[in-house]
Amino acid sequence: MKKYKGAGIALLKKQNNDYAFLLGKRTIKPDKGKWSIPGGRFEQTDISLFEAAIRELREETGINLTNNEKDAVVCSFHYPFFEWKTFMYEVDSYFLAPKILGYEFSEIRFIPLKEIQKYKLAFGVRKEIRRFLKNKTISYT
Repeated sequence: MKKYKGAGIALLKKQNNDYAFLLGKRTIKPDKGKWSIPGGRFEQTDISLFEAAIRELREETGINLTNNEKDAVVCSFHYPFFEWKTFMYEVDSYFLAPKILGYEFSEIRFIPLKEIQKYKLAFGVRKEIRRFLKNKTISYT
């Protein structure tokens, strides 16, 4: 079995003295109906997992991110048949969720941390959020 490699971009912003994460509600498997960060499979044309994450963000949300990989907080998952990296960036508070989406999300929005428990999250999303907040003064449960 070939190892799955993929990556995503998590965007977050300060919103009313809280952090909010950009998540989309998935329309396809895996995790159909759950909220996830934009991301997907590493393709042969991608030079790195970071480039794959940037491409997937653009395909799924229309966002053209120009950040540098070294500026990201990174969360990684490594299993025998699965490798995933999430690159996390804080955006300005006026940054808006996109209105036009690809086919993988039925909706996308910034979800405040204080409301995140109300949402069914895809595999790994809670871990990714905790990883980003590890060095922040906000606690997340």
